[in-house]
Amino acid sequence: MNFPSLALLRGGGARNRASSISDNSPDAPRPFAWARGLSVRLAVMLSVAMVPLGLIAVDQTVRLQQEVTASNNLSLKALTAEFAQEEREIIKSAFASAEALALSVPDLTQDLDRCRALMERFIDTAQERYSFAGFLPKDGVMSCASTGLTIDYSENPNFPDWMRRPKREIRVNSFGPVAGSAVLIISEPVYDPNGTFIGNQIIHVPHERIDKKFQTKLGERPLDLVTLSAEGDILSASGARETALDRLPANMSIKELISLNPRHIEAENAAGEMRLFSIVPILSDAFYVVGSWDPEGIHAPTETNALQHLFLTPALFPMLMWLVSLVLIYVALDHQVVRHLRIIGMQMRQFARSRVLPSPPKSGLMPHELEVIYNQFTQVSEKLLHDEAHLFDAMHDKDVLLKELHHRVKNNLQLISSIISMQIRRTRNQVTAAALKTVNQRVTSMATVHQTLYQASELGRVQANDLLRDVVKPLTELAPTTAPIPKIDIDLEPVVLYPDQAVPLALLTVEAATNALKYLGVDKAGNRWVRVSLKVLQEGEVCLTIANSTSDEAEFEDEGTGLGSQLIRGFARQLECSPKITEGEDSYAMSVTFETLPFDHEDRALAGVDHDN
Repeated sequence: MNFPSLALLRGGGARNRASSISDNSPDAPRPFAWARGLSVRLAVMLSVAMVPLGLIAVDQTVRLQQEVTASNNLSLKALTAEFAQEEREIIKSAFASAEALALSVPDLTQDLDRCRALMERFIDTAQERYSFAGFLPKDGVMSCASTGLTIDYSENPNFPDWMRRPKREIRVNSFGPVAGSAVLIISEPVYDPNGTFIGNQIIHVPHERIDKKFQTKLGERPLDLVTLSAEGDILSASGARETALDRLPANMSIKELISLNPRHIEAENAAGEMRLFSIVPILSDAFYVVGSWDPEGIHAPTETNALQHLFLTPALFPMLMWLVSLVLIYVALDHQVVRHLRIIGMQMRQFARSRVLPSPPKSGLMPHELEVIYNQFTQVSEKLLHDEAHLFDAMHDKDVLLKELHHRVKNNLQLISSIISMQIRRTRNQVTAAALKTVNQRVTSMATVHQTLYQASELGRVQANDLLRDVVKPLTELAPTTAPIPKIDIDLEPVVLYPDQAVPLALLTVEAATNALKYLGVDKAGNRWVRVSLKVLQEGEVCLTIANSTSDEAEFEDEGTGLGSQLIRGFARQLECSPKITEGEDSYAMSVTFETLPFDHEDRALAGVDHDN
């Protein structure tokens, strides 16, 4: 009869379940495992949540920068206008002084000494502001001058233009012949009592005095001032006048600069510095003050690489806040949560592999919620070890009882075999003796199976190759002794089976080997042979083949009852397969192919067999 066991009940689908468990092992490598970490996931989620705040911060920073730029423009314009007013006052004061002298000069044109004395007294009283004063008549020979010298301007190529236009003028001379340095020339037309133009009253304003005054008032302010005419002549500068043009916007002419509307621009100067420029007119559209300002107090070159551009962008501070927040979140999560979860997971895997109880955590370091989980895991581990100890004790008791059972069954079968042998020796009827001998052979085979079972180190796992070798070897004595002597070839590969498959396989092998020896013949080569082989075809599939040589001329003592074939089919049904018969000209083979019941991973390790290899 067929009695289903636990192995049979769990056979269906066990292989798939074991494969699934192996694939889902926590130690199996997983692609992008770092991206599935709790710290990374929470950091990404919080980063997404912080994006609106970051955008708001960037928008506010950009607006603030725009407001600062606008404020800088207003401040620059105000400061430039302030200094333009200062210079406007200087020029107006010079024109007023020239106008006052022009009223006195017509009465002194005939008295050169008095005219010179007037000019000298004027320079003596205003020497901090002016360096020269004199009357330039239409003939170009200046004799009335504060220096007491006579200067001839008639050879000057610009002299005809000076006299052709009797009006107020401001001219720039980079090297004044009297002062020996750059001067601002104030020219006021002089008329006689009849209203006839007779010449120009000239006053020289030294550039260095204007520049020095500007520099004193500027102090440490990052402001640069340049006063220029519409023609591009530099009147004054708060610095070296030689480099004044280099401090103006590059790639832009003076005419383009003074025509700007609104009169402020952010541009790069000839030195490669990005600055704010403001243009303020002094007198109508003839003279202008150009103020430039580096509001940061540094000169930032415009040719910046990507990294420098990143450091100068308004989004730098929000980006730094975002990165710092990410780092803090990641470190906090890793230190407060993930680190402890990693320790718990590592101890769980260690417990699963070696059944070592986890060590208690350091008090106060682990959060309370995780400490509760850890304590529950510790309690479950202790209970599991306790239950496993009871289970191993019960399994040990079961193994002892099963071994005792197999031992007693084997002893009883040997006793029955002995009784049958005694009966064979007392029986005179040869037919009866042969029948009893066949029965005794089957009883002996079953006793061998039970002996192998109780001698096995693991009752739930049987080395099928050793079992078949033990039951086949005694059968070789049944081979006919007539010549030629039969050759017994046993080729058994290592196969581990549950007892529910090992027992019917052994009994089937006994019946098939008995029939092979019973009907043994001589092949064409004149040999008699029997081959017993056990092969592993593929994972979970085994083939048992028993073949023997045959001959058409062989004569047998009896034709048999067919009981052996009936038993073979019955044992094959227990293995869930059917016997396959292959007959050749001088051979006969019977084979069965069946699927072995799969072992769990732990069972394979205990049995010393791994189908994966």
